[in-house]
Amino acid sequence: MRLLRIFFAIDVGVIIFCILQHNFDWFLNTQFAFFSAMMIIMGSFIGYKNLVNSSLDNGNVGEDILQKYEDKYELYDEEDEEEIDVKELKKRLKENKIPWYKAIFLSFKGGFNFLRILGYITLISGFLWLDRNDKFDFLPYFFGLSLVPAVALIYLWQEKKLKD
Repeated sequence: MRLLRIFFAIDVGVIIFCILQHNFDWFLNTQFAFFSAMMIIMGSFIGYKNLVNSSLDNGNVGEDILQKYEDKYELYDEEDEEEIDVKELKKRLKENKIPWYKAIFLSFKGGFNFLRILGYITLISGFLWLDRNDKFDFLPYFFGLSLVPAVALIYLWQEKKLKD
């Protein structure tokens, strides 16, 4: 995958920068943040890609696949521009005979992916480890976290621009 090669090249650049600066704390902070953010974003991409592909395999062509999947029981009305209140949502759930826990699961199913969950675990455990060992530094951690979404957005923007 081309995006993974781009992430790898950027990470090598960050590692070289940390080595040249002789700053091991920057290295640790950027790597924990970078890899956890990369796993979260790649897990999201893969999860939604699999969701769309399975919908296409089932013959759902020409429809807004994600919208149909995430609002399978028509709990949210597109015509209502104002926020739906909790009582109205409970009423719609009761009318469709959907338990609340199943509705929550169905609305988040497209985003669940092992890689994404592992990324969140790495993010939290890495932060806690760095903090408990007095190695946490906000600036490199934030830099590592923000680098992945920025690169992914630029990559997707360029891909869209090339297709147009």
